[in-house]
Amino acid sequence: MMKKNTILIALCAIASAPIFAAQLTLQAELTPRVLNGESIYPGQISENNSIDIESGNNQLAVTVGQIVFEDGKRRKFDSQPLLLEFEAEKDTQLTLTYGKFRTIEDAKAFEKSPIVTLKNKTGNDVQFSLTQLNKGGLQGFRDYKREVADYNNVAHKQQATSNIANSPAATKTLKQSFSDLSREEQQEFMQWAMQNLK
Repeated sequence: MMKKNTILIALCAIASAPIFAAQLTLQAELTPRVLNGESIYPGQISENNSIDIESGNNQLAVTVGQIVFEDGKRRKFDSQPLLLEFEAEKDTQLTLTYGKFRTIEDAKAFEKSPIVTLKNKTGNDVQFSLTQLNKGGLQGFRDYKREVADYNNVAHKQQATSNIANSPAATKTLKQSFSDLSREEQQEFMQWAMQNLK
């Protein structure tokens, strides 16, 4: 009985664990920061700058950290976080790269219009969306996880607002739900709505 319980617990743990069925290798100057809402720690990055990712939809924040020349001197350039969203097939190997730059002017041009390339193991391009998370001030001490969460919250609210605004059916459902409420419930709802007007 004890053995069966142990096997059952092990199977449940395996079933509930995320399925890391794909791998992403990043160019050396790219640093993965946040994967699917969770911070990436150095221990999760292999020697060849690879990380395990889930099969299916992924959201990854990366930064570029590269030495460039400015007025004849070498300096470190750190980019704003780039947030990518893409689909990964099971058992695939993806590669993320960008065109290295030499001068600070090249780096600033990249900052204005960042271009990265995501390819699968056969060398074909993988579709992705790219958003740059801009923030002024010092770049050294940033909470990338918080910045991604804030971005996702805003994007989610905008999507929800857009869906309601563009959906007569949603408005009709809302009106129907309101009319189904009792008089007291309607009054409660109206008080809540007035307090939460934007």
